[in-house]
Amino acid sequence: MLSLDADLGGLSLHDLAARDFPVLSHAAGGVFDDERLNMVLRRLNETERQVVFAYAESEGTTWTEAAIVAGADEPEMFGERVRRKAKRLAKEQARRAAAQRDAISPTLHGGEEQP
Repeated sequence: MLSLDADLGGLSLHDLAARDFPVLSHAAGGVFDDERLNMVLRRLNETERQVVFAYAESEGTTWTEAAIVAGADEPEMFGERVRRKAKRLAKEQARRAAAQRDAISPTLHGGEEQP
């Protein structure tokens, strides 16, 4: 199990999951109980996922080192690319989740129902 605060170089597991989800349970094969996190991870290829997990599990103290652990070619460039991609995917997932919440119940987020 990893802490939500596990530093991923400007990104954390907390950033990858919804802000209201208190704990992520890591299961076999890199699958998490939170489907939103799985959706982000599915958009990464196998090597990119290995880099994210290597970084999160402190097998690499930098994204470059995590890419080396994952066996990536050109680890400095690849590690930075994975960091940027994971951050972009997490922001997109958060945006979609917020839009879905707002569409389902606008009054819970400060809006008023129209007659």
